[in-house]
Amino acid sequence: MSDSVGSPRNLGGDESDSFGGDDVLPIEKQRRVHQFLTQETRYHIVQAVLGHPGSLVTLDEFEYLVPKNRSTIREHLDRLAEKQVMVKYKYRGDEAERNDPREFWGFTSYGITLLDEYSYLRYVPVLRALQENLYTTEKIERHRNASRPDLPDDVRAALKIPEIDDETEASIDDALAARERGGDGLFDAPPIEPDDDVETESGADRPFDELF
Repeated sequence: MSDSVGSPRNLGGDESDSFGGDDVLPIEKQRRVHQFLTQETRYHIVQAVLGHPGSLVTLDEFEYLVPKNRSTIREHLDRLAEKQVMVKYKYRGDEAERNDPREFWGFTSYGITLLDEYSYLRYVPVLRALQENLYTTEKIERHRNASRPDLPDDVRAALKIPEIDDETEASIDDALAARERGGDGLFDAPPIEPDDDVETESGADRPFDELF
């Protein structure tokens, strides 16, 4: 028995109509998809999920990574769900601790197909490396390590890190080096070993910049 609820395979509606029906020209659908995905908040949300080690992100993790308030993040998660790009997964297993999160956001099969078509998936190795080298609070670390529901096979396979070639490894090294210099790195949270003399205000945002 599956321990997840909210599988994208059970979504209602026609995925092909998310950005227009048969009466809409392909070029117009492409324009709509591009405009939708590159909206600032949704853009950050998509990158946060692509870079997450577990490929499923809690609302608290989004709030830590995305430079927007909680209500704005919720609004855009709902928009992504309406377009069937993302869905809320619920963990129903018995391995979670009492205070562990049980609701996570992740991509649907349709969402993965869309992101692949628009070349977002090629950035997964760099996004993953950057996010794994962030400083995280105790709460965010607990959320990151919490038990999660299973993703559909095609979603899990698409987000699996492939064998890293020399070009990708160089991109990762450049991104991490830029992050250490405080330059145009992706995430704006402290690196994995923050300066002990620098204190971060309680509840401060941990935004990250655009990569693609």
